[in-house]
Amino acid sequence: MTVTNTGTAALKSWKVTWTWSGSQQITSMWNAGYTQSGSGVTAVNAAHNGGVPVAGSTSFGFGGAPGGGSVPSLTCTAT
Repeated sequence: MTVTNTGTAALKSWKVTWTWSGSQQITSMWNAGYTQSGSGVTAVNAAHNGGVPVAGSTSFGFGGAPGGGSVPSLTCTAT
C-alpha cells in the first residue's frame, strides 16, 4: 500500500485503517506496525517512514490469510 501526502505540509505520522468484510487475518506486515481486532485493522507508520514530505509517499505491505469478502475501503489519517 502507498501513503501519499497530497496536503500542503509535511506529515509527522500516519495511520491507515480498514475493516475486512470476511474473516481475513493479517499474518505479517512490513514498514508499519499493526493491530487487528476482529475484522478491523489499524496500520501505523514505522519509526523510519512516518515523516512524508509534501507530494512524497511511503509504502507498507502485508501478508495475510484469506477469508472471503470484498476489497475493503481504507481511511488514512495523518499528523
